[in-house]
Amino acid sequence: MESAFSKAVTMMTVALPTMFAVIGVFILATKALHAAFPAPVEDEDEEDDEEE
Repeated sequence: MESAFSKAVTMMTVALPTMFAVIGVFILATKALHAAFPAPVEDEDEEDDEEE
């Protein structure tokens, strides 16, 4: 029977790299989406015109 410590270490060795892999996938997906759909650049002058 496994001890609680060995179960915790096993879970850590599986969960920690998996967590970083998922974070990496989201970062790459975000970069790809920003490259595919760039945000429009707004001029500061336009905002001033709307306020007047």
